[in-house]
Amino acid sequence: SQSSTTSRPNMITTLIEAPLLHIAQLLQQCICYIGNDSGITHLSSMLGIPTIALFGPTDPTIWRPVGPYVTVIHEQDLKHVVVETVLKSVLLHLKP
Repeated sequence: SQSSTTSRPNMITTLIEAPLLHIAQLLQQCICYIGNDSGITHLSSMLGIPTIALFGPTDPTIWRPVGPYVTVIHEQDLKHVVVETVLKSVLLHLKP
């Protein structure tokens, strides 16, 4: 399998089939990570990165990432996640 990474400085990075170590190295450069209920979201929280975890129908009381800098946003249907709610969570994590 091939790994490919595309990014723009200070923007979003997209990873396709990247090795986990490479993903961890990229996460360590983040000031905040926003992701769905996935292994990468759990990795981000374990690395101590401010993490916004978006949960749909899975139960965040069971599956939420652990860590001091984790915010969970839970909507049964992710179409109902409000951008302003996510942004507010990011800004709270980035407050000095």
